[in-house]
Amino acid sequence: MSIKVPITNVFGGGDYTAEILVGSQAVSVNVIVDTGSSTLAVQQTRYKAAGDTALNPTAWAQDVTYGTGGWSGPVVMTNLTMGSGGSAVTLKNAPMAIAVEQEANNFGAADGILGLAYTPLNGGANLHSYLVQRGINPPVTFPWPFPVQNTDAAVKQFEKFLSSMPPQSITPYFTLLEQEGVTPNKFAFYTRRSAVSAAKADPSQDPLNGGYLILGGGEEQNDLYDGDFVNVDVLDDLYYNTNLTAVQVEGCPAVAVKPLPQQLKPQMGSNSIVDSGTNSLFLASDVFSAIMDSLQKLNPQFVQLAQQALQSETGIPSSQVQMANWPGITFTLAGEKGEDIALTCAPETYWQTDAPSIGQAVFQVLPGGQMPQSILGLPLMNNYYTVFDRSADPGGVIRFAKIKP
Repeated sequence: MSIKVPITNVFGGGDYTAEILVGSQAVSVNVIVDTGSSTLAVQQTRYKAAGDTALNPTAWAQDVTYGTGGWSGPVVMTNLTMGSGGSAVTLKNAPMAIAVEQEANNFGAADGILGLAYTPLNGGANLHSYLVQRGINPPVTFPWPFPVQNTDAAVKQFEKFLSSMPPQSITPYFTLLEQEGVTPNKFAFYTRRSAVSAAKADPSQDPLNGGYLILGGGEEQNDLYDGDFVNVDVLDDLYYNTNLTAVQVEGCPAVAVKPLPQQLKPQMGSNSIVDSGTNSLFLASDVFSAIMDSLQKLNPQFVQLAQQALQSETGIPSSQVQMANWPGITFTLAGEKGEDIALTCAPETYWQTDAPSIGQAVFQVLPGGQMPQSILGLPLMNNYYTVFDRSADPGGVIRFAKIKP
């Protein structure tokens, strides 16, 4: 069984969100769908815990930080539903974190996050003994027995505290769907933007801002893609880790990409990941430099415009970009059998017009600083219908087919 879930980038400020119904009251929350994390968490202001007769508290707690934002809070068990009508599926007594302590702008305008990566990223801590020692009876983390400050420092301090507690592995939502036989072990994304299009007065009514998350399927949705799939190897059951071997700007030679330093493999896995929760190409310094150097050789004005856009929160006038003159950017990744798989970002996807306002354009290729791992986010996925097939041995594959407009 596959579940075709509509998604939108309007609530997440460019990140895509899906609706999930929480608790016995089926409260609707819009959660960012993120292949770069594994935790399901919702803001306490959206989750109506007081009226949830399906709620079962635990002694577990989690603290998660992202590239932007972070939170701490309890883990509870409750009912979770995705999909609608005859294709709706409900998990009963499933784990969900409640984001109580939050950094500023944690989920943007979204209500929470649904991590779709693997179990190792969904760690928490078991506070049972700690709570018993402090006379908290019953020894559970909900209601939250800690003061709330809603500061970055408080989230980091609680993370340090949890690291001294017994670890607790928590099964992610999608993994539970597969383990309980509800869906096959794959999901897919159909997206067309990495920034909200402001072309219409009501962005939620612009089809460009919508898309689909297919839980438990992918290839059968032939209305969403053209042609055959190519398979990129997933190297690690952590993130959706891939091996980026080269980058090439159209009209310039390919440039080899540095491998991940050996000492960083335990925590990072590989030199690149494919991440639906990143609305840019956030690139390791050698990859970013290779692209900018190639653009400079083709036309110095390309680099000038890109830098102007990167330095401006409001982008630059779209009329200055002259999109038809820009080259494609191709990323070469290792395939399922070690072969080269070339995936190309069109200018229309690494530039986003009518963003953040009508008539403006933003450049979605960003330098990752000292980070030696490239995050291949939505600007790459916007070119392809993308199937994350976790059933393929040993670590799975990511299948790409040209997206159907």
